[in-house]
Amino acid sequence: MRNRLGNDHMTLENEAAGQSFQVDRLPGVRVFLLGLILVVPLLAVSGRLLFIQMMNAEHFYSQFGKTTESFESIPSRDGRIVSIDGRVLALDVERFDLQAHYRWLEEPPNPRWLKQQALTLLEPVERRNREKVEAAQEKVLARRQQLWDELAQVMKTSSEELQTSCRDVQQRVETIIESVNERAAQKEGASSSDDSDVETQASAEQDQLQKFWTLFKDALTRPPRRPRRERIVVREELDYHTLASGIPREIALAISAHPERFPGIHIQVATLREYPQKTLAPHEIGIRHRIDEKTLKSRQQRFPEGDPLDYKEGDRIGKMGVERTYDRYLRGLRGLKKVVRNRQGEIIRTEIIREPKSGDDVVLTLNTGLQDQVQDLLDESLQELREGTEEQPAEQTDPASGGCIVVLDVRTGAIVATASAPRYDLNLLLHPTPEEWQAVLNDPRRPLFPRATQMMLPPGSTFKALTSIALMESGKVDPDEPFICRGYLDRPDRHRDYIYRHYGVGHNELTLTRALRESCNVYFFQAARTMGPETIHHWADQLGFGKPTGIDIPGERGGHLPDPSPPKSEKKSPWYPGDTLGMAIGQSRLTVTPLQIARLMAVVANDGEMVVPHLAHSVVPSAESSTTTRQMISYPRRYVSGIHPGTLERVREGLIEVVAHPRGTGYKTVRLKEVTIAGKTGTAENGGGKNDHAWFAGFVPAQRPKYAFAVVIEHGGSGSRVAGPVAQKLVRAMLDTSVLQPTQPKLQAN
Repeated sequence: MRNRLGNDHMTLENEAAGQSFQVDRLPGVRVFLLGLILVVPLLAVSGRLLFIQMMNAEHFYSQFGKTTESFESIPSRDGRIVSIDGRVLALDVERFDLQAHYRWLEEPPNPRWLKQQALTLLEPVERRNREKVEAAQEKVLARRQQLWDELAQVMKTSSEELQTSCRDVQQRVETIIESVNERAAQKEGASSSDDSDVETQASAEQDQLQKFWTLFKDALTRPPRRPRRERIVVREELDYHTLASGIPREIALAISAHPERFPGIHIQVATLREYPQKTLAPHEIGIRHRIDEKTLKSRQQRFPEGDPLDYKEGDRIGKMGVERTYDRYLRGLRGLKKVVRNRQGEIIRTEIIREPKSGDDVVLTLNTGLQDQVQDLLDESLQELREGTEEQPAEQTDPASGGCIVVLDVRTGAIVATASAPRYDLNLLLHPTPEEWQAVLNDPRRPLFPRATQMMLPPGSTFKALTSIALMESGKVDPDEPFICRGYLDRPDRHRDYIYRHYGVGHNELTLTRALRESCNVYFFQAARTMGPETIHHWADQLGFGKPTGIDIPGERGGHLPDPSPPKSEKKSPWYPGDTLGMAIGQSRLTVTPLQIARLMAVVANDGEMVVPHLAHSVVPSAESSTTTRQMISYPRRYVSGIHPGTLERVREGLIEVVAHPRGTGYKTVRLKEVTIAGKTGTAENGGGKNDHAWFAGFVPAQRPKYAFAVVIEHGGSGSRVAGPVAQKLVRAMLDTSVLQPTQPKLQAN
């Protein structure tokens, strides 16, 4: 039968069909082919493994030790501000901060970081030996402890204090880690919940066959669901953190010089602006502070191809005073360094690409010895006035709120001293607390107000020096023609003299010299009426009133010079005859700054040369500069057009007698035996029931003038009684500091 054993009907059928090969007849071939199919892929995998282990191992080890390069700026030092006598008024000081990498201070240490540190100590072949890896980890832990011990020894502190700082940093970073991962977990949980709800709703609507097809399709098309993600590593874990700020320079250098002893430690270098003299001329020196966004954008628009001073966000820029005017000299240019870090963010190498360039030094004309004394005497005078106000409130209804003194060289315009009171500490503006800043802003005396350049007050009788110039140059008034002063001009109740208001008498017969000496208002009223307001306005304009003097600090104001004949197109207040009389004695709508009055006295003293008041003397190049030549700063000077030497000589004669003659308004309070002083008192009426402003302006020595000065006390009262003594103390301070030498004059009073 066909189904018996050994039935050969299949063989017969195959032979009949012409198929002579049978697999069952060659079992060895079948086994060989099956083995070949299995062995060839295994050989390929084994060869690749062998190549990786023996031939290409260094490539993977190099990936393990792969580094990243970044470029960081090196802070530069801004130039100093130095006085002419060598005292440093502003400078940059280096601040060194001790920083540690988070992994080196973390406790307990991160296991992955610890293992990676251990592997770097082993050869590639040794890294597969578990015992050697564990031994290397122990070495890392020992080195870590040794680091803190050596660091505490170098910094002369205890390990406990360093560990306390480390714990504070770790606590702060762990708070960040917890917050970041908590938000990530909430976000992931919300996403998983949404997916689960969608799947549940779809399952309820599908039958079993569709459910199977959905599972099959998802298995082929969707990525596998991963287990819960690992903890997010935040940037703070791979960064350096400050453990101590402002460490001494020698300690910072000792740590930086031996990086092998202090792995994971970095010294961060920064510069801070300091003002070592604190309250010395703060309004003039100004301040450097962080550049604001508006200024930065303005510079970017001004220099679209690149800022020549390379200002970026966070840099300091001059905000006020000399710091702002000479910022282009003081500004230092940052350097550039390349920083190489490992995969953990640790710095392993730095390279200087471009050295930083320090800013140049600016030398000022200030004599700090005189400046100190001037500021102190101004503070003391104001304090005495305030105490007097408390004792006599009926007379002093509005106590003196501030004052100003300006001293300048009559030949060059160099300012040797300038004081505004009250003053403030420049360092306070660097990092003030909200309470400190609010206290300064709420101070009714306005300590931040730069009075020398921005305080605009009526000059009072100090302006009579200019009116004297105008009347002589007009040719309409003879300075030697006698004038009878009755104490008032037209009516006893209007346009009166001080002595008439208080004593009911006039000055009697006067000439120009005596009118200046005794400050007769009526004489100048009559002179102004004779020559007209246009003449006074012309010479006031010629001598720089109504416009800034051009001093090299920003924000100067020019005062107000009323124009008696404005263009018809301008809508201004009408000019009245009383305005002419008021302007002649420094009243009406006329306002000036102390700097303008000091320059007026300089013009009278130097035979008519108009100087530009200034503070900067020269620029000294930094050590990194290619030149070592001091750059002198020049300022324009010009002679006042149309003024005659005889005119100024006659005005000087009157100003000298103000102090030297027994009937002069400054004789009792200003005169000194050691040196001759010329000047003019001024009592500027303020109105509104407030006290008058007290002025005294002049020059010294009277015969060969060197310095012109102006003293003004806001709401101080009488110029002779209040400003005069301050002027006397000022000249005595100039003698004490050797700015002036005694002349021992022998004057004969007229």
